[in-house]
Amino acid sequence: MAVKVEWTTAEQRALIYEQALGLLERMGMRFGTGRALDVLAGAGARVDVETGVARIPPDLVERALAALPELVVLGGMTPDDDCVLDGTIHFLNSGTPTHTVDFETGAYRATTADDLRKATVLLEAMPSVDITWPIVAATDVPSEQRILTEIAVTLSKTRKHVQHELEDMWQVEPILRLMEICGGDLEGQRSRPRLSLVCCTASPLMAHGPMLDACLAAAARGVPLAVLPMPVAGGNAPVTVAGTVTMNIAEFLGVATAVELACPGAPLILGAAPGTLDMRSTTFSFGALEGAQATAIGVEIGHDLGVPVIGPAIATDAKYAGIQAGFEKALRGLVVASSGADLMTGGIGLLAGAGVLSLPQIVIDDEIAQMIKRILGEVEISPETIMADMIERVGFSGDYLREKETRRRVRAGEHFMPTVASRLSYEVWEARGRSEYDIACEKVRQLLAEEEASEPLLSQDQARELDALVASAASLAAG
Repeated sequence: MAVKVEWTTAEQRALIYEQALGLLERMGMRFGTGRALDVLAGAGARVDVETGVARIPPDLVERALAALPELVVLGGMTPDDDCVLDGTIHFLNSGTPTHTVDFETGAYRATTADDLRKATVLLEAMPSVDITWPIVAATDVPSEQRILTEIAVTLSKTRKHVQHELEDMWQVEPILRLMEICGGDLEGQRSRPRLSLVCCTASPLMAHGPMLDACLAAAARGVPLAVLPMPVAGGNAPVTVAGTVTMNIAEFLGVATAVELACPGAPLILGAAPGTLDMRSTTFSFGALEGAQATAIGVEIGHDLGVPVIGPAIATDAKYAGIQAGFEKALRGLVVASSGADLMTGGIGLLAGAGVLSLPQIVIDDEIAQMIKRILGEVEISPETIMADMIERVGFSGDYLREKETRRRVRAGEHFMPTVASRLSYEVWEARGRSEYDIACEKVRQLLAEEEASEPLLSQDQARELDALVASAASLAAG
């Protein structure tokens, strides 16, 4: 048995795609100044240099989509650590909020490079997390060093693939050097790059010229790009789910066309990250169910186009690890996972609309993600699992606890065994005096202590090179 969920019909997906193509052709997309506009103009798009708008005909979009690679591999420290986007669902955390709730003191404070280090250690140990973003901003380092610091700290504490963003052209070469230090020769990394980058758009239908130029330079060197529109329904996008998804798809197609025309065959990931404006509070809602529906639709359209998709799943607007966080993260996560999203971000370890880090929440969210994978996983239905012969042999006694096959299958993972949730009797649970949050805190302390006693992932030479590269950021930024 395999779970199959379809959120839209083929006709509905085709309609959204056609409308997105029409928007790009008639309204166009504003790229500002930079290489992307020149590339599009050279390929036949109607470009208004004064406004920075390119009106892109459908044939150019189709040409770009035809250039996309069939498979995207996000390389880890070794091939065993790779994340292959082959239709399997994968979880990762979001980044990079600037505040945390310290689980030891309860203080709400700015995040530091040490918070990032600790959180990355936890993410590395979570079975559900397949790739890693720098989960918080290192606000205690100079601004020009921040992105390089965040990548360096993360690479030093995880074997998993790392994904982050960049802001300007000067960051491209040092980021490529970080990849070389931790992953080897860049040409050799083209088949399994150690780092990928996020290229955000700005709704409605705009790209940030310097960021896109930097992403084009990185893509030319084999770095995969996750093109991430984030339209907000009722804010900078139509209030309807369908309208918001259409804008999301149009923005991806616009940037994807520029990238593939400039760098044919560049690995791309479609970001489906629409949000919702809460009309009562006029605040952005990351936990809104409509956002999950929009992401699920975006996933299905992306797969029709042959593109892997990243979208927010385990997300919440809750401010602490409580009831709201649990039901929003689980419901959103299940909706998006059921659509077959390749990469699901949105908030492992994060609260308040992905704006606040909570280390114990990482442990809690990992359990939610594992449960989602189990619900949507394969259930074998065969004579061996129906066990009719055993049913007849055991007969009316019903004592299956004594059966060797019961023990064997439980040890092999027949049943999901939670480590945070409790299945004890009320009396035993009460006597132990520990809540789910208490258990998660204990796990955090245990994992951090184990990491302190373990061997570092990088050699001393690699660590020194990372430190030197980060220290040179100020001179690199100055040109």
